[in-house]
Amino acid sequence: MNKQILMFAFCLSSFGSFAQKASGYDMAAMRGFAHVERTIQGVDEDKARQRFTLSGYVKDRNGEPLINATVYDLTTRQGTMTNAYGHFSLTLSEGRHEIRCSYVGYKTLVETVELTANQNHDIVLQGDAQLDELVVTTDLNSPLLKTQTGKLSLSQKDIKTEYSLLSSPDVIKTLQRTSGVSDGMELASGLYVHGGNSDENLFLLDGTPLYHTNHTFGLFSSFNADVVKNVDFYKSGFPARYGGRLSSVIDVRTADGDLYHAHGSVRVGLLDGALHFEGPIRKGKTSYNFGLRRSWLDLLTRPAFAISNHKREDKESLSYFFHDMNLKLTNIFSERSRMSLSIYSGEDGLDSREDWSSSSSSTDRDYGSFEERFHWGNLNMALDWNYQFSPKLFANFTAVYTHNRSTVDMSDKWVSMQPGKENISTLTSHGYRSSIDDIGYRAAFDFRPNPHHHIRFGQDYTYHYFKPQTYSRLDSYQDSNNPKTDTIATQSHNKNVAHQLTFYAEDEMMLNEKWSVNGGVNVDVFCISDKTFATLSPRLSMKFQPAERLSFKASYTMMSQFVHKIANSFLDLPTDYWVPTTARLQPMRSWQLAAGAYMKPSKYWLLSLEGYYKHSSHILQYASWSGLEPPAANWDHTVMDGEGRSYGVELDADYHVSSFSLHGSYTLSWSERKFDDFHDGWYYDKFDNRHKLSFTGRWNISKKIAAYAAWTFRTGNRMTVPTQYIGLPNVPDQRKGGLNFQSSDGNSLNFAYEQPNNIVLPAYHRLDLGFDFHHTTKKGHERIWNLSLYNAYCHLNSFWVRVKIDSENRVRIKNNAFIPIIPSFSYTFKF
Repeated sequence: MNKQILMFAFCLSSFGSFAQKASGYDMAAMRGFAHVERTIQGVDEDKARQRFTLSGYVKDRNGEPLINATVYDLTTRQGTMTNAYGHFSLTLSEGRHEIRCSYVGYKTLVETVELTANQNHDIVLQGDAQLDELVVTTDLNSPLLKTQTGKLSLSQKDIKTEYSLLSSPDVIKTLQRTSGVSDGMELASGLYVHGGNSDENLFLLDGTPLYHTNHTFGLFSSFNADVVKNVDFYKSGFPARYGGRLSSVIDVRTADGDLYHAHGSVRVGLLDGALHFEGPIRKGKTSYNFGLRRSWLDLLTRPAFAISNHKREDKESLSYFFHDMNLKLTNIFSERSRMSLSIYSGEDGLDSREDWSSSSSSTDRDYGSFEERFHWGNLNMALDWNYQFSPKLFANFTAVYTHNRSTVDMSDKWVSMQPGKENISTLTSHGYRSSIDDIGYRAAFDFRPNPHHHIRFGQDYTYHYFKPQTYSRLDSYQDSNNPKTDTIATQSHNKNVAHQLTFYAEDEMMLNEKWSVNGGVNVDVFCISDKTFATLSPRLSMKFQPAERLSFKASYTMMSQFVHKIANSFLDLPTDYWVPTTARLQPMRSWQLAAGAYMKPSKYWLLSLEGYYKHSSHILQYASWSGLEPPAANWDHTVMDGEGRSYGVELDADYHVSSFSLHGSYTLSWSERKFDDFHDGWYYDKFDNRHKLSFTGRWNISKKIAAYAAWTFRTGNRMTVPTQYIGLPNVPDQRKGGLNFQSSDGNSLNFAYEQPNNIVLPAYHRLDLGFDFHHTTKKGHERIWNLSLYNAYCHLNSFWVRVKIDSENRVRIKNNAFIPIIPSFSYTFKF
């Protein structure tokens, strides 16, 4: 045991502090940890036998690597888990071993391996719909067995449920049902995790950061479920390899593509459609995976307006579209080396135009036009090279490029035609540009000296080029009696260049059959202008498992954030923009404590109870701007620096049998803010939802029919309303109206606000239903009809409120709720 302590101290001195990492251990493996103790103490009974490493990839029958699959040796009761690229490494003693590999949704495979030297061995699993045969204790990614707190892994099956809003499956809306997460405004793809803001979530798509994560002002997320393979969601115990945001990490990995068979699908939905193709370029060596999703509202609105405008003098047009394009190319050079190129392109476009004319006589005529164009989106590229330097050392090198852009163009033209008299024309145009370019690299190393010791370390560099607001305005006035044109042109631009270096190291060890620890550190260096910020973020997670079906965990994490999203709306608008920390401000920081208990009372049930406390500092809020286009010039002079704190308890329960699964979660939470320049003391956040309760169920009624139901209840959002009038002296020439009212003594009456977010809107609840109807053709193709119902019992939830004054000068609040039941359907053809 003394040598265990020395080994623990050695890792502590090597990496500076403890970190957290996504992994866990099979309970059967726990019972074999006496073998580990003997190895560490140097008294292993088999020390005379040599030890060799079995390594390789776990894949499905199409060659797709499987993330978080469990590889377990039944002979020595030692196990490991595949990484984000499906690679595993397991060091065992010389001789024969029974290797069991399992993954949720696939048949468990047991193979006999004779180890006489280091061996590369790929494991291929076959799909299996009979999930009742899978035992949770064999899943090292189970909350019962992994070391860190607050991690959720989702496969494509979890995302592509039988229910999908407006016929499009959605990654973010799936995460919204998670405990500890608030969804913000109804229908929007908001994500407010443990009291954090929407910009405090790190979205990674194949290792590249995604800035615009929604379409249609938040109605859809930017992730095409057809190409998504796995999603790892962290909300409390962050591994040291992640950094840059305060509240959560959403690591999305896309599929490589089928190495042996070409196939695809076509989906036609209510508002959008999708194409998906994958297959080999060189069989067994090179593959492609292509997905395209596009809305077709513009294909409907354009001809509709053309028909409507026929024979009309005043004409209107409105067109909106969005698209996603994902392409991934993968090439296997050898069993030790492979490379992939991942490309994502997403764009939204909203164009509107109004042409009008009027005449006061047969000759006099006025006409004009008003036009608006909004376009925003992302371009992400990642070039990955995986290389296995040795059976125990795996490395991944990534070159990344991200381009995020938003454009707004508006013009207003008016012409007055008066024959024989003066002709006047005016033109006002307004342009707005915002963009971010990130260029960098990632170097990540995965070292497993033995099955009970897993080390990760790496270094990242990112060059940030921010152009938060390039503004142009043109005002032109022309008079036919005056040949000179009166034109005023205004232009302004802002740009910031920043360099970010990140170093991390994390180490997970099994100390004995009951204790495991994951520790590490993340170091960030952020340089902008003449200012350099350096932050040290330690991470520590520990697990104690006193019994086979019971474990306790605790974690401590610190996070830093150097970029901020400036917005004055809870929708995802093109007028929002990202800016870096400046010399006037400090980077945002947070620390979080989390602890929980996890129990599996039977093979059908899994229960967990987690509590957390999180404190954030240097969070930002606009001080006075209220428009949709907050100015980027000197933006750091118009924000307030404040604090945030949130705490709560989360209870989750899972029940699973062969054809039916049920998940329930309950969250009791508090979320508060403190801005001294805004309010004296702490006040509740807008999305401080005290109680949240959700149930989701999936039922395979037959081989042809599957059903899904999700019921959500939460305390209503908060908002600020006035509590009384106060009388102010009447100012000469003061304009009446707005929020000012006249009292009987001639003084002005104004609203008085005692505290921000001082009322709670009515409780929110709804039921969503979905059904899939499957049919297989004689040629083996599959057809799927989907019917989904949003808000199935048509409960009208509060969307916004209006403050009014009655005849007796009393404050009245009117609740507005208008989103009813929304049916949707889709048809999918797989070939």
